[in-house]
Amino acid sequence: MFYRYYEGKTVLVTGVAGFKGAWMALFLLRAGAKEVVGLDREYRPRSNFALSGMDRLITHVHGDIRDEALILRLLTEYRVDTVFHLAAQPIVKTAYHNPMETMSSNIMGTATVLEAVRRSGSVERCVIATSDKAYGDKGGAFYIEDDPLKGRDIYSASKSAADIVTNAWIANYLEPAGIHGGIVRCGNIIGGGDRSLGRIVVDCAEALVAGRAPEIHNPAMTRDYFYVLDAVGGYMALCAALDRDGVSGEAFNFGPREHDIKNADLATRFCALWGEGASWKHTPPPEPFPEIPRQTLSWEKAADRLGWTPAYSLDETLSDTVEWYRHEHERTRIADLNTRLLERFVERAAGLGVGWAVG
Repeated sequence: MFYRYYEGKTVLVTGVAGFKGAWMALFLLRAGAKEVVGLDREYRPRSNFALSGMDRLITHVHGDIRDEALILRLLTEYRVDTVFHLAAQPIVKTAYHNPMETMSSNIMGTATVLEAVRRSGSVERCVIATSDKAYGDKGGAFYIEDDPLKGRDIYSASKSAADIVTNAWIANYLEPAGIHGGIVRCGNIIGGGDRSLGRIVVDCAEALVAGRAPEIHNPAMTRDYFYVLDAVGGYMALCAALDRDGVSGEAFNFGPREHDIKNADLATRFCALWGEGASWKHTPPPEPFPEIPRQTLSWEKAADRLGWTPAYSLDETLSDTVEWYRHEHERTRIADLNTRLLERFVERAAGLGVGWAVG
C-alpha cells in the first residue's frame, strides 16, 4: 500500500485536529508510519480527533503554523522526513468577514511551513494542500492543473496566493536541495467528523440530530463533492510518488467520479439515507457574500501519473457519512467506527485496483 513508502517514516501533519487531519493521522498509522507528529492551534472537544482519542496515538502539539521556530523545532527534534501541510482558515464566509486573518493564515502560514521544511535538514518530501478555489471562476468549465490561478473573492485569492508561494519555494529552494514537493487542489470534501457549520453535510447532520429540517441557502450552486478518505488517499499517493518524473514539483487535482452535484441534490440524498422522513427546506442566506456558482475539476492527471481514482461513489460516500454521524449521536465508540470505515474503504479501493491500494 502506497508503495510501502510510509513504513518507518516520521510524518508531520499540520491541522491534525481538523476534519482531514484526523483521518490522515489514522490513515498514516494504517500505512505503517513509525510516528505521526500533529500540529494544531485549537482543541475541539466534539472533533473526530478528540472523540476518537487520536491524541493518545500520535504526538500532538498545540501551536500556530506561523510560528517558524516551533515548526523548525518539531522537524529537527523528531527528525521528520515527510510533511503534509493541511492547516488553513478553510471557510469562505469566515474569509469574507476576516480577510486579514485568512490571508495571514493561508499565505504566510504556508510560507512559514515551507521555509521550515527547507531549513530542517531532515525533510525529504512535503505536500501542500491548497484548493480548487485557487482557480477562481471558470464559468463552470473543468479546472485543469495548467489553468491560471486567479481567485477573486478573499478565500479564493488566499488559496491562489498560497499555491503560487508554494510553487516559488519548490522551484527556488526545495528542488535545488533535493526535497520533493507537490501541491493538492481538491473539490469539496465530505465525510464523517466534519464540524464546520455552513457546509451542506454538517448543517444537515446537526439539524437532523436536533430534530429540525436542514436549511439550505443556495440549492442551485454546483460543486464536486467527494469522500474525505479518497482525498487523503490522493494526498498520500502523491507524496509516495514524489520522486517520480512528472510528479515532483507538480500540482494535482483530486475529485469525484460524479460531477456537477447541486447542493439541493446533495441534501436530498443525505436526508433520504438518514430516513425518518427527513427533508430539507430552502431559506435565503442570512447575508450575501461572494461565492463561485459552479465548480468542477478534472483529475485525469492524477489518474495518468499516480494511478489514482476515487474508490467511492457519491452514494457510498454519503452512506458512510450518515453512518458516522448517526453513530456519533448514539455515542458509539468513534475510534472503532473510524477503523471500521477505513478498513472498508481500503478493501474497496484494493478491489477496484486503485494504484495506492495495490502498489
